[in-house]
Amino acid sequence: MPPSPDTLPNYHFLLIAPNLGAEWFFDAARQYWERFRPTVVSDLGFISLIPKELSIVVTVLARRDTANQWGVQVAQVVPEALFDPIVQDNFEDAKRALNDRASLNQPFGVPLLPTPTPLPPISPTPGSIIGPVTAPTRPPGGFVTATATVDVNAPPPATPTPDPNTGGEGPIYPTPGPITGGG
Repeated sequence: MPPSPDTLPNYHFLLIAPNLGAEWFFDAARQYWERFRPTVVSDLGFISLIPKELSIVVTVLARRDTANQWGVQVAQVVPEALFDPIVQDNFEDAKRALNDRASLNQPFGVPLLPTPTPLPPISPTPGSIIGPVTAPTRPPGGFVTATATVDVNAPPPATPTPDPNTGGEGPIYPTPGPITGGG
């Protein structure tokens, strides 16, 4: 199904014509990019790699002299994509047009259709109670994120006295430090 300008696509690309300076992106398109987060591309080669069954919109910011060429190139490289041109010859006019789209939440120049609220998930557990479902509790998994604290004010542990019946040998304790030598 081809994308329409009133719905959000699977992929949204922003191409700023190469004959425009970097300020057209960093200044004029800043609010637009911050609001909609399109993938910024410099050519159409990357877009041609997107599977054909996914919806694609290519927003092109260009001057009047190159806008038609970009439309033809988009149609040739990704014919299933929606071409969304922003044709402005003046930097300030381009900035105003992009900022208007961002403030009105219209990434493609027209209001977006409302999206339906998704239904709550269905619990596949047989015999579950209708109503709110509580998940079974289990111990948390993952990595230990805290270490045990040592009470520095506690008295040191008592050292056991050797047993005279065993020849004076005491219990075996792990050696402090490495067993292979070293310090």
